[in-house]
Amino acid sequence: MNSNSAYTLVAVTALLLTGCGPSTFDEENLCSIYESHPDWEQAVMKSEQRWGIPQEMVMAVIRHESRFIGNAKAPRKRYLGFIPGPYRSTAYGYSQALDPTWKEYQQRTGNEEGERDHFPDAVDFVGWYLNRSHRSLQIPRNDGYHLYLAYHEGHRGFLRRDFENKPRIMRIASKVNNSQVSYRQQLQQCRPDTLGKRNDRGKEKRFTLEINGGKP
Repeated sequence: MNSNSAYTLVAVTALLLTGCGPSTFDEENLCSIYESHPDWEQAVMKSEQRWGIPQEMVMAVIRHESRFIGNAKAPRKRYLGFIPGPYRSTAYGYSQALDPTWKEYQQRTGNEEGERDHFPDAVDFVGWYLNRSHRSLQIPRNDGYHLYLAYHEGHRGFLRRDFENKPRIMRIASKVNNSQVSYRQQLQQCRPDTLGKRNDRGKEKRFTLEINGGKP
């Protein structure tokens, strides 16, 4: 995954050229996002039900990875400060998933036709990856700071604590955590029934290891 903020310039340029872009909404307000994109709400709810990662966490990651721009790409290298070179990574789409990580997701989940610029596939991917981090690294599902660090750095990089030399990434991780807290508070106002159903599931067997044959 790659959340280098320069991807925004690439994506905005593409939007200007194609004449298309996301509907108007307040990306800081989950209720506003859901009102603008009810299909996104249904997709992220399915992701939560499947992987057990709260929808506000998934949406916070999407927000800070791509700002909800479906065709977002990693920034290009620049020669002499202005000549565009190759992209810095293969990160693409809402989730900014790298090519090999997306391929692994497709193989493990059976979603072979999944596309990174298709929102339901992207939020399913984020839920899948964060659930892997929760199970493999024992990071709580509501710990946005460490879940994002594991998402961005990969599990090996997280265990090596590579992020300690990347203050910008740690700042983004803090923003992700703050966003998921804000999103949850907003859900309490506009979708109280959703949180109520989540709490009811938590009293029973909310999460299962039978997903994908018990594989992360």
